[in-house]
Amino acid sequence: MTLLPRRTVVFLVLALAGWLGWEAFLRLSAPGRIDAGLRPALADPAPVHVAVTLPFPPEDFHIRLFQRYGVVSGVRGTTVLVNRVSGGDVHRLARHYWVRRIAPQPGPGG
Repeated sequence: MTLLPRRTVVFLVLALAGWLGWEAFLRLSAPGRIDAGLRPALADPAPVHVAVTLPFPPEDFHIRLFQRYGVVSGVRGTTVLVNRVSGGDVHRLARHYWVRRIAPQPGPGG
């Protein structure tokens, strides 16, 4: 007699493998979402101002989520401007699979 039926064990192994695969995908793909021009600023402990580009127009859910990481200062098309974001939070933002790119905010003329 076994402790768990065989189907349950197979399901648990497959669920664990799926979860680990998803976490590996997020961990490996997140750095590619961070613009190379932003990387030097992340080494500094000072917060940064970022432009988070999505593949769709942001909705209220996305704005509220970004407010957990910094101060949302505006939306330009599919890009959300977020101020005072710590380096660690930039990396956490990049783990959202629907974030396309995180770059430094354009200057006043950009």
